[in-house]
Amino acid sequence: MEDNCTYVLYNVHEGVDACSNIGYTKTKATPSKLLFAGFMAGAYIAFGFMLAIVASASFHSKFGTFPNTSLFKLLLGAVFPVGLIAVLVGGADLWTGNAQIVSISKLTKKVEIKDVLYNWVGSYAGNFIGSVFLAFLAIYGTGLFANGLFKDVLVGIGTYKVNITPWKAFWLAVGCNWLVNVAIWLYVRAKDTAGKVLVTWFPIFAFVAIGFEHSIANMWAITSAIFASNYAITWLDFFKNIIPVTIGNAVGGFLFVGFYHWYLADGENAFKEITDFMILLAIFAVLMVFIPAGIAYVLNGFGKVALWAVPLAISIYGIGVTYTVRRRVV
Repeated sequence: MEDNCTYVLYNVHEGVDACSNIGYTKTKATPSKLLFAGFMAGAYIAFGFMLAIVASASFHSKFGTFPNTSLFKLLLGAVFPVGLIAVLVGGADLWTGNAQIVSISKLTKKVEIKDVLYNWVGSYAGNFIGSVFLAFLAIYGTGLFANGLFKDVLVGIGTYKVNITPWKAFWLAVGCNWLVNVAIWLYVRAKDTAGKVLVTWFPIFAFVAIGFEHSIANMWAITSAIFASNYAITWLDFFKNIIPVTIGNAVGGFLFVGFYHWYLADGENAFKEITDFMILLAIFAVLMVFIPAGIAYVLNGFGKVALWAVPLAISIYGIGVTYTVRRRVV
């Protein structure tokens, strides 16, 4: 691509090449490293959400001492970016970012569709496990969100999320990962650490304050609400949100950031690449959201046993799928 960049708009080829190389490396990680890196990313995003609730809870419109919706949203967004900053600067594997980064590696022909699927499956499974662990930490381990104002706000957020219609959740997710991946794109293009932190902060602040939906953040928020509500919110409710939000996140990150910048830099066989993405997304969605939703549906029939049986079963399933897909890739 470097040899054909004379007329490339905005020098996007530089960012595309950088993302392509990063994505290529990600697809070569062993399953254990990919899952561990995914676990850490899920945990980092959860830490950001925890801090955001602590910072904003007093201004919640229903439960806060000083109800102010705008201030609640602004404070929620202002500190949430610590999670993605930790992912990018510290190093971890966040699936929502891979919707752009690893997809660009496929667009530039550095990897094949099966390599992208492997990375998506492993990072998503790791993100889920990390999110569930931080939910355990927040509710049962530390008890910080098990009672009082923080619990009320957390359960309120979870209740809102599981009652969003699938259509609305999808588009809220498109907008979310559009901004998340703009942040990652700007991070890649920035030249120093301070600049990288600054350009990451603004788009993440924007998506949270606006009220968009992030699948990995929701894994922690809704799981924590499930635990805190003593299963008044169920795992079936969890998937009412996670299914459309995951699909919307994939579309937003790929189409409006990864594909867009690659198209400006190259754009060869664009229709084929869109078709490949749709095939990839369909396979990924079946493996990582629809089958786990089926597991949740079956186990939910056992009542409150499902509170722990579902995340345990889905975690084991996700690890197994990661290793299975890896064997087919190698």
